[in-house]
Amino acid sequence: MRTRASVATRLTAGAPRRAKPACRGALLLLALLVLLVSSPSAHANCDSIPAGKSFWVRLLDPVASYSSKPGTAIRAILIQSPECDSRPVFPAGLEVEGHIVSVRRVGMALKHTRASVEISFDTLVTSSGQILSIAAHVAEVDNARETVSNNGVIRGVISTNTPQGRITSRLIHLPTYNPYSDVGLLVYRAVTVLPEPEIYLPPSTDLRLRLVHALFVGDQPALPYPSLEMDEYERADVESLVDKLSTRTQTRFGKDADLINLAFVGTPEQLQGAFAAAGWQQADPNSKNAFLHEFGAFLTYTSYPTMPISRQYLNSRVQDYTWQKSFDSYGKREHLRVWEEPQTILGQQAWLGAYTRETSAALSLKYHKFIHHIDRNLDEGVNMLVRDLTLSGCVDSVRLLPRPNVPQLMFNSTGDEMRTDGLLTVVHLKNCERPSIQYTRLNPLIPIRPRSPVARYFRNQVLLYESDVVRGNIIYGAFDLCRMSIQSFRHRHGPATEQADNLPVAPASPETLLPQAAAANSAFVP
Repeated sequence: MRTRASVATRLTAGAPRRAKPACRGALLLLALLVLLVSSPSAHANCDSIPAGKSFWVRLLDPVASYSSKPGTAIRAILIQSPECDSRPVFPAGLEVEGHIVSVRRVGMALKHTRASVEISFDTLVTSSGQILSIAAHVAEVDNARETVSNNGVIRGVISTNTPQGRITSRLIHLPTYNPYSDVGLLVYRAVTVLPEPEIYLPPSTDLRLRLVHALFVGDQPALPYPSLEMDEYERADVESLVDKLSTRTQTRFGKDADLINLAFVGTPEQLQGAFAAAGWQQADPNSKNAFLHEFGAFLTYTSYPTMPISRQYLNSRVQDYTWQKSFDSYGKREHLRVWEEPQTILGQQAWLGAYTRETSAALSLKYHKFIHHIDRNLDEGVNMLVRDLTLSGCVDSVRLLPRPNVPQLMFNSTGDEMRTDGLLTVVHLKNCERPSIQYTRLNPLIPIRPRSPVARYFRNQVLLYESDVVRGNIIYGAFDLCRMSIQSFRHRHGPATEQADNLPVAPASPETLLPQAAAANSAFVP
């Protein structure tokens, strides 16, 4: 498995005190050649980024299936570069431009029951102003309930295909028992609330793009790739801290759960300010109201951005903080548990964290509750978290600590596979400010659905009627049950391989994401 950091090679050469002039000249020439080869302005050794490579952008313009038109220009900024030979090629912050290829809206549901949007990105503007022609389509909308097809089409949800919709449409066909009376079904149909079927991607939505064709980058200057190793003093402090603690968290029943894969260095104010600036939110405590809110989000395919996070323990201590990031999906979110440590790192407050990225939610018959399945690639998730904090201006530096005793393959408390290179990512925080504007469905920039409540109610009734006709029969019910069973089986018994789309593996840090800014800041260090 490839590691996230390359160990820097340090060459130490010393000339004799009384070297001859010719020898000195040869040594100077050799040193000059080494500097030229290793200069950050030298062109990259990799000439072309192959098709299929992924990278991340953040939208600047809103997209809505209800009101966007084909041909509309769409702008985004690069937040994580595509890689060539496992190294980023472009700094973050570059503008990426594209356009909407096609749009299908639900409208009044007289023609379509499922929305879709296709966006193609075709231009990247480099730091020098060079315009590169690219061919990339959307591969993923981060933490979204929408799915993306293999050809890059974003597909909305079928609003009647909710858990309660399945129950009322499928169980009515049981041969021996009908749990719903006709009157009860009519009342349910009259007052039921459906998820919004239209797609809305506000500014700041993160998209993973995939190159359709290879991209030539042989003429691009190579970015500096700094060593993320610790000096001997920081390494001693971090090793002293982690050697006393378990590398895994435990559930309240003592079962191994998540991996400790992050350490933060900074004050409580810096820690809380960093996650607030990056748009992460603290979790609500467990309560009756929180349970009802969570259950409602599950039934209506909506997000609960402050959903409670279960308790886990590190050496018998429950977490001190929890943060999470979600978009519009109950089943998808990223979350982090953080423990305050009494021991310091370089004289500053230290915190340990366990990060996971949830990809789906399901009712588990084994555990008698709703559980979330996680992304097996832990290191990519850590990179995404550090990327968010770095782009918010809250990270001073990032260092990596190898942990050869950590296995590369393990399983969490509910049996999901976890893969890692074992490195502990140490994030040094600094003061930063929270952005003032956040765009959501509550304050959209463009129309995202019919404005009239009466029109939306009529649309819901049309959707329910179409669902009863198309899906409300025993044949489709049997098909739907088989499909869900196959998906569950594939998730549990699928091959334990790395994802095939070659996601980035380079560590996220100010030096790798924003090398120009990092170099400028270092110039002022005495």
